[in-house]
Amino acid sequence: MKVKIEKRQNETKINPRLHGQFIEFLGNAINDGIWVGKESKIPNINGMRLDVINALKEIEPPIIRWTGGVFADHYNWQDGVGEKRKKVFNEGFGTYSVETNEFGTDEFLEFASLIHSEPWINVNLLTGSAREMTEWMEYINRKQSTYLSKKRKDSGHEKPYDVNYWGIGNEVWGGGGMMTPEQYVADYRKYATAAPTFALNQFSEDSRYFILSGADANKPKERRYWTKSVMKELARARPPKVDGYDLHWYNWYLGNEFSASATDFNANDWYQVIKGATELEDILKEQYNLIQDGLDQLPEPEGEFDQKLEKMDLILGEWGNWYGRAFFEAKALYQQNTMRDAITTAIVLDILHSNADKVKMASMAQTINVLNALILTNGEQFVLTPVYDIFKMYKVHRNNDVLDVTITDENSDHVKFFASINDKIIYLNVINFDLTETISVDIDLPGLVLQYQKEELAANDMHETNTFEDPNHLRAVIVEQRNNVSANELFDISIKPMSVSVFKIVLG
Repeated sequence: MKVKIEKRQNETKINPRLHGQFIEFLGNAINDGIWVGKESKIPNINGMRLDVINALKEIEPPIIRWTGGVFADHYNWQDGVGEKRKKVFNEGFGTYSVETNEFGTDEFLEFASLIHSEPWINVNLLTGSAREMTEWMEYINRKQSTYLSKKRKDSGHEKPYDVNYWGIGNEVWGGGGMMTPEQYVADYRKYATAAPTFALNQFSEDSRYFILSGADANKPKERRYWTKSVMKELARARPPKVDGYDLHWYNWYLGNEFSASATDFNANDWYQVIKGATELEDILKEQYNLIQDGLDQLPEPEGEFDQKLEKMDLILGEWGNWYGRAFFEAKALYQQNTMRDAITTAIVLDILHSNADKVKMASMAQTINVLNALILTNGEQFVLTPVYDIFKMYKVHRNNDVLDVTITDENSDHVKFFASINDKIIYLNVINFDLTETISVDIDLPGLVLQYQKEELAANDMHETNTFEDPNHLRAVIVEQRNNVSANELFDISIKPMSVSVFKIVLG
């Protein structure tokens, strides 16, 4: 197989925030997954697991989303601050347990800081109020001396947190309210307008980034209707502040009576799940075009002080593989991840990379112990999944320019490529999801190659994974390095079946 790598005609830079993560009070995503308490025998920093912090610090998720999903619309932030925390019952997506709220606003924001991540907070639109939201924002961000900023200081944080990313509503078409687009936009207008600006005067720069609840991308008719209708509603009157549109998409593979397993599957299951991941690209393009069409319909401002909504970023706020048996786990939506999930994670990230001109931010569901997780824990036990290695390998693409990769002959439906460049270093991803066939690739490059290395995550069996007993069974390793290459083409590069490879190619 021959591929040619060239500069893309329209420069497209990869936003690091496409590599974001997502946590919520669901199953043991936070309790046990992050929070063990300050008195725990498990090594911790202020009650948060040290092993998890160190692992996430290594990949530095550029953004991390909390408290949304479903729990966000039943969450009162005041239950989770101060010395006395209010216990509540959590019915979110099969969790059905008492939530102590020991991990609250200050703990989340400290956690985000420890892993070098920017926080994205979802506010409670369903059972909360605009006042509740504004008071939460005041507690987090107010610099001046007020009752709420003093309350933050009394909790141990003198300086404001300067949180910029705010999700207003979560899945409002479902568990977030079963709303119509008209109902939601009306509520969104109120919340977005009520939010404090933290300005010092009318000319202060506005760093707040408000995220609107987008469509359920898994429902083709509904997602098109939702996005068209939301844009139409925004055009009925002066539009409020909107910066991002939060689309949610899961690669469902449920099986008959929710029987599909994350670890027990056959070749047909392997290919069907991978095929599901590839369908995301068309969805993103469709939704991006609907947003642009809607922006074109917005009225022109009539006054000097009216602002026109000219841009709205497409965001993939939740994504990942979801198997039927996860519904029956004792800890809600707990899911082991195999090489199959590593493959689909790589495919999704490369779809996001390739469409970085259309998609500006994403957060995978979820970081720990739930669905497409990077990390699994059980008490003192801890293991990194193969999905973690994909994020670690792909970190090199952040802030790079996208390159065009063209297959010039012998096309295979089971091989995918992506490339980016930073200065004179090209990073090339090659995903071979064939179960048996090794692929030989010739790579035509836009310059003289001085050296290259190949990092590879590869399995000998489609079910391979990492377990608490064998935590390093499936890990990425550098398998090849060459110096003094002095050629414009790399020949006979071998790509194993069931593998993800990242090449670092240094040009002269």
